Amino acid sequence: MPAPGTETSNGSGAVAMSEAENASNHGNAGAPKGSLELRKSSSELSFEGYDGNYDSNHLRGEDSDGELSPRLGQGHVLPNASKQQAPIPVQWPERNEEAFQRGKACLKTLECDALSFTSDDLVHLIFEIFMELNLPEDLGIPIEKMKRFILGVRDRMLDNPYHNWTHIFDVTQTVYSLGTISGVIPRLTSMECFALFISAMCHDLEHPGVNNLFLIKSRSSLATLYDETSILEKHHSFRAFELMLHSNIDLLSFLQPEQYTFFREMVMSIILATDMARHSDYMTRLKEKMQPDEQGKELDSLFEMEILIKCADTSNVLKPFEVAKKWALRVTDEFFLQGDMERANGMDVTPMCDRTTQSRVALQKGFIDFVIGPFYRCVGSVFPKMAHIFGQIQVNREAWDAYDDAMLEGELGNTYRAELPGLLNDGPMKLRIVTWNIAAVNNNPFEYWITHQSDEYAKLMQSVQHFIDNPGEKDFEVSSIFSDQMFAELKEEMAEHGFSGLDEWEMRWETEYRGRMSVSGFLKDKHIGSKRLISMPDRITNTINSDGRILMRPSVISMFDEDIRSIGQWWRMWKQFIFHTEILTLDRLTPGVYNSQTVCQMIQEIKHSKYPAISVEEEEISIPLQVLVLAVFDAVLLHILNTVALKTWQPIKRSLCEAFNQNKGQEVISILRNSYEDGDVIFIQEAAAGFVDQAKAGLGNKYLILRPYLLDGYRNQNSIILAKRERFVEGSTIDVTEHVCRLAGGGKWTAPGDLCVMAMKGVDGSRYLLASFHGDTNGMATVPVLRALDEAVTQSYPDHILIFGLDANTHKQHGPSCQGVGDFHTTFSAMGFGSCWGPKPSLKTWTTRNARTYLQPQLQKAVGMSDAARKGDVNLKDWIIFYSSQVSSCESARDNTGERRFCEEMVFPTLKFPSDHAIVSTLLVRTDQPLNKTDSAEKKA
Repeated sequence: MPAPGTETSNGSGAVAMSEAENASNHGNAGAPKGSLELRKSSSELSFEGYDGNYDSNHLRGEDSDGELSPRLGQGHVLPNASKQQAPIPVQWPERNEEAFQRGKACLKTLECDALSFTSDDLVHLIFEIFMELNLPEDLGIPIEKMKRFILGVRDRMLDNPYHNWTHIFDVTQTVYSLGTISGVIPRLTSMECFALFISAMCHDLEHPGVNNLFLIKSRSSLATLYDETSILEKHHSFRAFELMLHSNIDLLSFLQPEQYTFFREMVMSIILATDMARHSDYMTRLKEKMQPDEQGKELDSLFEMEILIKCADTSNVLKPFEVAKKWALRVTDEFFLQGDMERANGMDVTPMCDRTTQSRVALQKGFIDFVIGPFYRCVGSVFPKMAHIFGQIQVNREAWDAYDDAMLEGELGNTYRAELPGLLNDGPMKLRIVTWNIAAVNNNPFEYWITHQSDEYAKLMQSVQHFIDNPGEKDFEVSSIFSDQMFAELKEEMAEHGFSGLDEWEMRWETEYRGRMSVSGFLKDKHIGSKRLISMPDRITNTINSDGRILMRPSVISMFDEDIRSIGQWWRMWKQFIFHTEILTLDRLTPGVYNSQTVCQMIQEIKHSKYPAISVEEEEISIPLQVLVLAVFDAVLLHILNTVALKTWQPIKRSLCEAFNQNKGQEVISILRNSYEDGDVIFIQEAAAGFVDQAKAGLGNKYLILRPYLLDGYRNQNSIILAKRERFVEGSTIDVTEHVCRLAGGGKWTAPGDLCVMAMKGVDGSRYLLASFHGDTNGMATVPVLRALDEAVTQSYPDHILIFGLDANTHKQHGPSCQGVGDFHTTFSAMGFGSCWGPKPSLKTWTTRNARTYLQPQLQKAVGMSDAARKGDVNLKDWIIFYSSQVSSCESARDNTGERRFCEEMVFPTLKFPSDHAIVSTLLVRTDQPLNKTDSAEKKA
């Protein structure tokens, strides 16, 4: 939605501005003028971060041990590559027949009031538009794919006051109306029509509620990625194709390659047309079309579609005044929220976003008088069939003369307002707070000891432990399982892939590995662990995530679920996966650069400088050496399991995969819905990106699902916040995650997804700063992030109530490289914070109780079954932190059952409780002394 732009007073209280120099939009504005030419070739139109051949994403992420490992995107999935789809909403809502018929009757008119329908109503109505246009049938698009795409767009829209799902429908419906009235739609081909309506649906996909200029001023990573030009428009386009190409949607499968290129060019050009930085270019072209020698000439269809979407995106002024004024209040709500955030961050407040000086009504008058009025007059000349509808603009303009802000706000009340007032104290505030790190088993279903309902699990794991602890005569030579023939085949594959140093590598096989005993000489060799020859390649190849398609290495310790009863069968699958599964990856750190690699080519050198255990000579052949050692490792584990439990280990593994991978999201949601329905704020850590969609589907009717604008879809470790709708004002949310990350040192202590920080308004009139975070393995990032939050409150949000739910990764003992519970408590107490664990947190109040089994790459970390509850990770890691001067805590509790009960001696996760962290809850009660961070800042100084 283009917004009123930078203003200068014209003496009447209206907003004066030129057509383009001063035009800035809220999402479709604020980018530097002249960002892209109107028409470009396919190669020129491609922008950084997206070249139209979207295949996958590639990100190098820091793993828990500090190792860099590539996180992979979509690849070509071969028959032997196990795969799993990330969730896309599939539950089509029930249709309210009365609402549907009411909406259907006005789809081709400008009388449709999108704000009078529910979210589900709009899903059905937008689908009806595609059906009336007959696009699914004409193009051969399965109805189910179309429905999944619509639901995907809805669930990816954020809860902004203006740029939200309702706005998406409003623009799409208005394109339908204007395209019908103008006669443009009948002239379009089915492909062009499809491109137009896909563009309308995606033109603001995942809009963050701030404009391009804000992203530049705040040094957003998006601004850097898209070179500070048409930032949001490019990102909307990128997300649109990412969604259409999602393997669970595959909306464009009907297109041939040349058709795809044509379609891509159209969609990108149409969405880019909504950038108001290009408004003057369109005014120039319209005026050219008005010249006598141009009149009567047939218009270019792409130009027609671009004009239609520009009109639809600014169409509030064309609607009946009762509808237009609702949108006016919503769009100025969003402007003012941006201004609040700019002020809080010490930025120059964009004039149109300054609630202290700006008038909502004046913004509307100025927008009509100086920006959109002249535009529609030109459109009416070039598209004469639309000229008659533009009379509504003058009707609305005259209606605004009778209004002021007080009258507008008084009529619409709190229904559409998202203003953030100052801190109010209308009496004690009570909020039930819950925090839960839901991660447990990610890639290896056997990694941790679990409480399993079947005796067969205990029997299996005890047998494996006994075999490895006391192999005796059962121990076997490596070459008896990984045969010379298999080694020869491995060498042949490596030579074909261009690996160097194979002579040295073969010599080491013959002299160092071939004759070893598999358990006593290989699995138990601490030097192999120190050299990372198994753990490093396992992290890279165990699970490869790509646009919802999960590729898994055929291994005992991955979620690979196909039958691998024999070494020969496994070896064929393993070679296929490692050497012949091609992955096309888009390097997110180098926009526009694509890499085509097989899995083996993604394995990286192990540097002697970082891991001294590996020699300089081994470093030179470390890639082929990792492949060899990983193959031997997988073969040895498979042989052990086939020896001790041939018939039972795979069924047991499948039960673990179902509990901790396939059904984990739904189990988490079920626990929250059934046991924590009284939770007012629920902090979640280490959630997969797909969990956001699951949470919206399962909990979205009661909770606002708040996520950082940029999710981590690679490590799948995201912090999110669930805020109960009846306690917080929808549309009042400001994402301040990047601000706090910068205060914490940029990427030094946080990776994408680790932290989520939201400023929002409660229905009690108070402002809240809600933060969810999971720290690094040793907890060393926790204090820097807490200090950054404290600094953010001091500098920018002094009247906000801070509530912080986190996995602090604190441990019993404190040291130079490990954050201890006691030291953490002392540190945050000195900063004025309190916690749910009271003035003296007890080390016995642990929130994790888990231990690693013998089925994982680093055997030195394994703990025996009898010692799992005693020697494992038994620590107080999970906290709810707040300013002691703002709130106090009571009724704090732990839960490791999902039933609001805590079993002290139980190891978890379990099949019913799919996390290795307990749920922590507390009741926060407002104190009588509001925090004054200005005073505390002065005392520190």
